[in-house]
Amino acid sequence: MKSSSVLWRTLGIASLVCLLAMLTGFGWAIKDTWFPKEGLALPKASEPEKAAGGDWSAKSELYVAALGDSLTKGTGDATGEGYVTRTIASLAERLDKPVYLVNNMAVNGMRADQLAVNLDEKGFVNAVGRADIVLLTIGGNDLFQVAQGGGSLAEGGDLSPETLRELLPDVKPRLKEVFDKIRAVNPVARIVYVGLYNAFYDVPQMREVASETVAEWNGYAYRLALADGNATVVPTYDLFEFNLTDYLSSDHFHPNALGYERIAARVADALR
Repeated sequence: MKSSSVLWRTLGIASLVCLLAMLTGFGWAIKDTWFPKEGLALPKASEPEKAAGGDWSAKSELYVAALGDSLTKGTGDATGEGYVTRTIASLAERLDKPVYLVNNMAVNGMRADQLAVNLDEKGFVNAVGRADIVLLTIGGNDLFQVAQGGGSLAEGGDLSPETLRELLPDVKPRLKEVFDKIRAVNPVARIVYVGLYNAFYDVPQMREVASETVAEWNGYAYRLALADGNATVVPTYDLFEFNLTDYLSSDHFHPNALGYERIAARVADALR
């Protein structure tokens, strides 16, 4: 019995010593966390980065530059507002702050290759460089142009499905050049590209190939926007596909006031 009692006392003492040693080590390990010396404090968790050009809450006002072809110019709208003026008004109301147009530099008949050249000019560089938002329509004239004579379908020209198919691979790089040049001038502005629609959906011989071409072009624009990281493609194809008579002007190519109103609503929704 005596030897058994001694054994239990020995084990108890050993256990107490181990416990004290463990507590001492634990205290030493956490002392810098609980009572940090100067320069040893743990760093705070980093705040998530905000997307470039995507948070305008700190801005008291926003600036918009508009580029491209007759759609951005507003051709076909009897009111003269087009989608640009309507978009700016809608954004100002939704964001509850002034939104100003720096300049609308769109030109009827403008092609993407021509716009790429213009983006090297001082006036374009200044306007784009100042903008928080760049509104853009381009590519329709590159695709839907007459191979001979340089005219456009909107001017009464004619285009075969075969020619349209042949044009597509050649004009895609033009759109990329436009995106690249806008981004080189302004690294943080939101680029808003308004997608193409098929104005010839009610023309049987053009319906299929034009729809396929527009879909491929818009898909390419989406990939460019995704690669850019701060660009948005606003779809318009579905607006016009079954509403040509309601949304197209008398030239059967450009939107009318109601068509531009619908486009502006889409753009404003994409930017809110």
